[in-house]
Amino acid sequence: MPEAWAAAVIFGYLLGSVPVGLWIGRLVSDADLRSGGSGKIGTTNAYRKLGLRWAIVIFLLDVGKGVLPVAVMMIAFDSPTAEVLAGLTTAIGHIFPLFAGFRGGRAAACGWGSLLMLTPLAGIVGVGVGLIVLGVTRIMSLSVLLGVAVCLTAQGLFVAVGAEPEAYYGFAVAGWFIVLFAHRDNIARLASGTERVLGRSAGAPSDGPDAEGDA
Repeated sequence: MPEAWAAAVIFGYLLGSVPVGLWIGRLVSDADLRSGGSGKIGTTNAYRKLGLRWAIVIFLLDVGKGVLPVAVMMIAFDSPTAEVLAGLTTAIGHIFPLFAGFRGGRAAACGWGSLLMLTPLAGIVGVGVGLIVLGVTRIMSLSVLLGVAVCLTAQGLFVAVGAEPEAYYGFAVAGWFIVLFAHRDNIARLASGTERVLGRSAGAPSDGPDAEGDA
């Protein structure tokens, strides 16, 4: 279904390119989230610069960005491949947003939203693991990376036992590479032992790019 695949790619990327964190930051505080902290427009940097309330709003909207394109493909087409393409291109759009100079976030929240539509139980299990890791280590990037690993491994297992379409393997594999790419600086700091833990107050001055990850 080439038309479904094309619609998925275009709609997914354009929706992913909507920089809700950037726009909300400018609306509520006339601040560009990319000007400090991690330089990203996701939940963690929003919490740091705008506070918990707006960080939750941005998180929910980013999750919604992942949910919507997959849901539309499910309704409009009978094509698991289109659903996968919609989810993946939404994540790519979030990382490289057309409407924000191709400087976005790390796509963990919108990717999780897509996964919740594709394989809900995998998404729930993975985020549970991520929250446990965050509670123990207070390192956001580590919790995201391990949570995503569990999410996508669980999704692959569901496909392997025939509970999900084989096309969903594409989301499990490609999604992991996208997350690794988006968190490559965090991975380098984790390896060197310089990744910072959560706990700095929102708006605290930064002496350089923040080591915390973004959802």
